[in-house]
Amino acid sequence: MIVYCDSNILLKRVLDEPDSEEITHQLDSIISMNSTLITSDLARLEIDRNIRREFGSPQPDDVQIALDYVVLAYLDMHILMNAADLPSRYLPTLDSIHVATAFTVGADLVLTLDKQMRAACSDLGMLVGP
Repeated sequence: MIVYCDSNILLKRVLDEPDSEEITHQLDSIISMNSTLITSDLARLEIDRNIRREFGSPQPDDVQIALDYVVLAYLDMHILMNAADLPSRYLPTLDSIHVATAFTVGADLVLTLDKQMRAACSDLGMLVGP
């Protein structure tokens, strides 16, 4: 099973937020079932910037912890073209790249907390969680 993770899901591994423990447990369960966690190269940048914003300085170990057991999908022209073609009118550019990446890699499940991304994935026929 291929499970696409948005940056906001992966950040739960390092940020102390109300749902962090539950989402981290869900990710651990997915890993234990030998499913593949995947995200876009874009997530590395988003995670790094969010951690810097949260803690005020680079936290390279936290970035690595957030990305443990996650395969990074190379951001190529094919994904960018798919992102441009998405029909979701109100989907921001970076979110469209995540949706297009999930679609392009054939994700069986997309994990995101973003309502617009959830709607766009559903519109494309992808199963969405958590």
